[in-house]
Amino acid sequence: MKLFIALSALLVVAAAGGEHYVEHKHIPIVHSELIQSNDGNFKYGYESGNGIVVQEEGHVKNFGSKDHEANVAHGSYSYIDPHGVPVSVSYVADENGFQAHGSHIPTPPPLPKELVEAYAKAGSHPEAHHEEPEIYKGH
Repeated sequence: MKLFIALSALLVVAAAGGEHYVEHKHIPIVHSELIQSNDGNFKYGYESGNGIVVQEEGHVKNFGSKDHEANVAHGSYSYIDPHGVPVSVSYVADENGFQAHGSHIPTPPPLPKELVEAYAKAGSHPEAHHEEPEIYKGH
């Protein structure tokens, strides 16, 4: 009975492990660079044997002014998707956040002309806006 249980357990382990095994192929890095300086400037990039290309460079904006320093970086990466389609993304990351651009990244539809005109009109007449009620101030 013990032999039967041991063989059953071994069979279960072998069956479960065998179905999930994936052989990973070594992908070489064919180019790599990294440049850094003490003032926050940097540049790096690499290219792998399967066509992935990454590059980025950046600096500290307003270096030395502690209250106004901001990290700024821009770069790009590209690869081939599982369907063989090239994918490329360029980006900027700064005090305004991370903004990526690529043909595969969804974008919102354009704003209707009437809405753009209404925002422009409202923005050009700040005196027409009412002050916040006292009850909301400080919350």
